[in-house]
Amino acid sequence: MGFSVSGSAAILFIAAFVSVGMLYSAAYNGYERVQDADDSHGERVLEQRNTVVNVSNTSYNETGNELLTVNVTNEGSTTLAVNETDLLVDGVYQPRDSYEDWSVDGANDTDVWLPGETLSITVNVTAPTRVKIVTSPGVTATEVV
Repeated sequence: MGFSVSGSAAILFIAAFVSVGMLYSAAYNGYERVQDADDSHGERVLEQRNTVVNVSNTSYNETGNELLTVNVTNEGSTTLAVNETDLLVDGVYQPRDSYEDWSVDGANDTDVWLPGETLSITVNVTAPTRVKIVTSPGVTATEVV
């Protein structure tokens, strides 16, 4: 056996070793990504299960300024963000900059909506029939006006 056969065998062995190393690295990174995604999904599901909102009441003033006030109570154990909570009136999204007023238990200088607190949103709409609140974890509450 000459040097060329031994040299080529060594080259093939080194190439196979490098290839297995790269394959292992790629497979392990893929496995880690799947595990991270699974963990994130589990956290989102837990957050959804711990989130409960209830439209405690709605009031509509037909005369004059046509203001609709929606009061929503956070009855779960998850702290919610006001800026990540959406209001739909008759299926139409109400942008936050269109709110006439909003407050969490009377304070409108906070973005934190803690368990047990009530979020009150006032918007100017014409003849609403139904409202829907959508929270950041995807939990909703619907009420007839």
